[in-house]
Amino acid sequence: MRTLVSALLFLFCLGTMGCEKGTQVSSVEPSFGNVAGGDDVVIHGSGFKEGLVVQFGKNQVKNVVIDSDSRIRVKTPSGIEGRTDVVVIRDDGKTFMLKDGFSYTRDAPSGK
Repeated sequence: MRTLVSALLFLFCLGTMGCEKGTQVSSVEPSFGNVAGGDDVVIHGSGFKEGLVVQFGKNQVKNVVIDSDSRIRVKTPSGIEGRTDVVVIRDDGKTFMLKDGFSYTRDAPSGK
């Protein structure tokens, strides 16, 4: 019985990102910026490698600098006021997201 449960859990994990080991997005610093974009932001997590694409909502970052497997530096793209997801897409197409990880505001000084 235990073998069957283990096998089912393994198959479940294959179909979900929740059991995926390696890449993950854990925080964004700072977690807010101007709607105009151009703010310097550091994304913390794990499993970062060359070939990643970073998006704030649906807006792709133009230049991704991978400092280490746990730190990415970007300049934010422009966005609409409010919270947005921070998305990291690996070169194999797997997507990892920090839900509502960044807030765009008109009040923050712009990095531009």
